[in-house]
Amino acid sequence: MSSKGWLSKALTLAVVCTGVSLVFSAGVCRAKTMKKSTKVHKVHEGFTYQKLDKDTIQRMKGKSYKKGARISLSQLRYLKIRYIDFEGNEQEGEMVVNKKIAKSTLKIFYELYQIKYPIERMCLVDEYDADDEASMAANNTSAFNYRKIANSNKMSKHSQGLAIDINPQINPYITSYGIAPKNGKVYKNREVKSCQGKYRNYMIHHGDKVYRIFRKYGFRWGGDWKHSKDYQHFER
Repeated sequence: MSSKGWLSKALTLAVVCTGVSLVFSAGVCRAKTMKKSTKVHKVHEGFTYQKLDKDTIQRMKGKSYKKGARISLSQLRYLKIRYIDFEGNEQEGEMVVNKKIAKSTLKIFYELYQIKYPIERMCLVDEYDADDEASMAANNTSAFNYRKIANSNKMSKHSQGLAIDINPQINPYITSYGIAPKNGKVYKNREVKSCQGKYRNYMIHHGDKVYRIFRKYGFRWGGDWKHSKDYQHFER
C-alpha cells in the first residue's frame, strides 16, 4: 500500500473511533454515541431518550448498577441532553433516569437550556466509579446511582432514578454531619452577595427560575427540607 493510501485509511479509522467513544474536552462530559439499533425518542432537538444499550449497561454494572439492585435495567432510560457550560459553550451531556420521568426530565433541561442556565458538566456517575463524593466534587450533574442516603440505611431516590443532582458543588448537601462535597463549603452561605464562591450567581434558591421549572414538572427540592438542606437535589 502506498504511503498516501495508508494515511487515508488511518485517518478514516481515527474518525470512526472518535465518533463512537465518550469524549472529554476541557473537563466536559459529552454523551457517547449509542448503537443505531436502539430506538431513539426525541423530545426536542438535542434532547432524546432511549432504552439502555449493551455498552451503557456494561459501563454501569458493578458501579451505579450494583449486584442485587432492586430495580431492573428495563426501568431505566438513557438521556442525551444539550446544555450550556460555564464558559458559555454548548455541550451534549448524558444521564440515566427512571423511565417514568424520562420525558419530564428532558423538558426540564430544555427549559434550563432556553434560559441559558449554566451547567459545568453532565456525565454518568460511573465515570467516577459511582463515587458520589467524587462526582459532586467535580460539580457533575447526574441522576441514577444505586446507593443509600449518606449516613443512613435508607435507599436514596437516586437508586430508583427518580432524583437529579444539579451543579452539586455550588449547591451542596448540608447536614449535621457536615457538607458534601467538601469543596462546596464556600457555598454554604446562600446569600449571593456575601457568598465568596466563584460561581455564586449559579446557585439555586427557593423561588428562582431553576426552582420554578423543576416544580412545574412535579419535582420537590431538597433545599426546602427542614432537618437538612440538599440544595443540589430535586426528586419526584
